[in-house]
Amino acid sequence: MQELYTHLKQYGKVKLNEPLAKHTTFKIGGPAQFFVTVDETDTLISLLKFLDSEGTPYVILGGGSNTLARDEAFDGVVVAIRNRKLEIDGDVVVADAGCVTVAVSQASMRAGLTGFEWGVGVPGTIGGAVRGNAGAMGGDIQKDVLKVQAYRDGEVIQLTNEECQFGYRDSTFKREGGVVLRVYLQLEKATPDSVLMKKALEHLQYRNSTQPQGFASSGCIFKNVDIGQQTTDNRQQTVAKKNRQLLMQHVSDDNEKVKRFLEIGKISAGWLIEQAGLKGRRVGNVEISEKHGNFLVNLGGATAEEVRMLIEEVKQEVYTRFGIELEEEVVIF
Repeated sequence: MQELYTHLKQYGKVKLNEPLAKHTTFKIGGPAQFFVTVDETDTLISLLKFLDSEGTPYVILGGGSNTLARDEAFDGVVVAIRNRKLEIDGDVVVADAGCVTVAVSQASMRAGLTGFEWGVGVPGTIGGAVRGNAGAMGGDIQKDVLKVQAYRDGEVIQLTNEECQFGYRDSTFKREGGVVLRVYLQLEKATPDSVLMKKALEHLQYRNSTQPQGFASSGCIFKNVDIGQQTTDNRQQTVAKKNRQLLMQHVSDDNEKVKRFLEIGKISAGWLIEQAGLKGRRVGNVEISEKHGNFLVNLGGATAEEVRMLIEEVKQEVYTRFGIELEEEVVIF
């Protein structure tokens, strides 16, 4: 243990038995045996190669949103990515994975670029946003990515937008592994930045008015439910068709909400949870927000086990009510 600790100090600041509750937006999580903060991309690559060569278990932590850390100790290395170099070259934004998503959005607007205004209200880092194909207000990062530099299987690789295999809140990095190192966003020149700022402010005000404030949470717990046909994957098409039929069995297609879901090809998970009468449901110190059904909030001193129990209750109740299976968006480790 001492030998590993000494070696890790070559790559960044190291803490022993560091509570992950201090580093996640949920304010939940047991201690990490080693917690290493890395602020340079080249150093990060060297660290990942070392950990892989030693067979040391590790997880990557960005901004700590969309994440639920278990109550038990993590027997390995948590790598906190804090590389935050940001450059803008014409209409291309080049951001290290540790750049805060909000900061990237703000910088792009100051440079007179449009396309990433929606990012001003998204928590976490740009690397995490790419990994989970984050989105808000009808936009997602898939539309903006030109290419991604990543670490995978001991090598640094470049992936095009197509090679990232983006899906709804999904990407190749979720399915096949790899660590995002740097992101290249292709944006467009826009009208004066005052107009962009106004648009971004509207996004932010809407999010603040519809999402719970004043409580720790991870963001949305569940993915919205696919009912569209915008995929060539036969299995996904079959699931989407089934979900669409299940929705129509329980509600009328002249319902304004349902019309909107049919237009966008997704059912709001929060709406399903609300319709199942689950707002305000509580397990221990975790509660389904009264403001937004897809948010679980930490009322103070909540545990990961309480969150997981409430997640299972929600999935069961929604399935009982609609026959629809919710899928977690939050990453549990």
